[in-house]
Amino acid sequence: MTQDITPQEAMQRLEQHFGGREGMLTHTLTMLSTSGQPTDVTFYRRKPILDVGVSTKLGAARLYGLESQLPRLLKRIEFSNGVVASLGEIWTVNPMPMDGFSPEELAAVDLAQGEERQGPQGETLRKMIRKTYHCKSRKETDYFLRRWIAS
Repeated sequence: MTQDITPQEAMQRLEQHFGGREGMLTHTLTMLSTSGQPTDVTFYRRKPILDVGVSTKLGAARLYGLESQLPRLLKRIEFSNGVVASLGEIWTVNPMPMDGFSPEELAAVDLAQGEERQGPQGETLRKMIRKTYHCKSRKETDYFLRRWIAS
């Protein structure tokens, strides 16, 4: 049986489990590091990077019990496209499918979900995507919204 909870309740549960935003990001990045699954990473002060892999160093540190190395590694997270960022620069980590998307899959996405209020302050999904991906146009927002919904 499923239980409906509000976005605020979901955030409270995540904070209880992971200890906050950085704990959740660290967990997600570590899982992506070990799985090789591509991800979109958005930043507070720069454009996002798309369909990148996370360096295996994070996952290796966890797998081999080198937790003491994590703070150092989280200051210089390496991505498959050569970008390096600290955990504090990262806004969101949005895992994507292993095989990406076909143009047909993206075209078939129903953008109505983007108008649902899902944010902690009642923001629509569209508004959150526009902000986190630093979109400059409606077309760009639609593209990233389609990717996020399809993922």
